[in-house]
Amino acid sequence: MVRLMGSLNIEIVYDDDPWKAVTVLWVSRHRPLPAQVKELRRKLGKVRVVMLSGIIPNAEFVADIATKFGASYVVPVLPLPFIARLVELGEKQGFKVLFARMRVIAEVKNFREALKVVAEAPDKRVVTTYADGTAKVHEFVSFELVKEVKVVTEPW
Repeated sequence: MVRLMGSLNIEIVYDDDPWKAVTVLWVSRHRPLPAQVKELRRKLGKVRVVMLSGIIPNAEFVADIATKFGASYVVPVLPLPFIARLVELGEKQGFKVLFARMRVIAEVKNFREALKVVAEAPDKRVVTTYADGTAKVHEFVSFELVKEVKVVTEPW
């Protein structure tokens, strides 16, 4: 792992073949699940997954890291405005943005109970905890190509 600036870290978490693999920049505090890596391999062949974690300053920073590592795809777990800007930058800089579709399969008050649900399929499930003490178990469904991010509002 390499520490970039302050709280930013970057590391190669999967590398099938450094010369022939498709590079995916994974921007999240969580490592990709085995089922996610398996799906990337199914779609892309050999993959190299570079993980960027920490406090991300802006989408331009992510795009620069993607370019430096030669990433063909970026999988961001970031706020919508960041993702929208990444889609724009990707069109200019030659990478595509993927969304990891997850579904909530359980919401519980007891973290240990959530871990039991994860243990039923640990390769595709993860627990997210919230400030109110609840825990949600999310299960990976698929990757989707992000073409556009649009926020539509109305007076409230």
